[in-house]
Amino acid sequence: MDQEDKELIAAVNQSYSHANRYLHYGMDIHPQVTWASAASGRFIAEWLVTDEHIGASGCVDEGCLATVTDNTTAMLIASIYGHKSVSTSITVQAVAPVQAGTVIEISCSISDLNARQPHAKAVFRVKDNPTKVIAVGTHTKFFKPILTESQPHL
Repeated sequence: MDQEDKELIAAVNQSYSHANRYLHYGMDIHPQVTWASAASGRFIAEWLVTDEHIGASGCVDEGCLATVTDNTTAMLIASIYGHKSVSTSITVQAVAPVQAGTVIEISCSISDLNARQPHAKAVFRVKDNPTKVIAVGTHTKFFKPILTESQPHL
């Protein structure tokens, strides 16, 4: 494994605290980064699944997974690239059920650190059984300096 990057861990967790919390239909979602490497464009976060995160199928609700994928990978991309950006694509696939009380490890990575349009992937695994994947999410963003000038001021 790459050398841990404490500055990236602090930057992403600080971004989480500024965002206060992720909300999906009022659900509080609060992953925390536990390991990161800016050199390889990767980090690992942990998230405790609760009853409210689980849909009727027994899997984590796909909208909830999309929220986590969007915000978690966006934090990684923003922490490394430091630019304002827009999402061009977010996909999620829930592939296995999970029980409330399970700690999920979210492994986030950027596929090409030199890309103009970064593509990140989030793999959701059961922390105590890392061979059990419960979901996979992908996120592509586009950024350029003009976005900071063209965004509306609210």
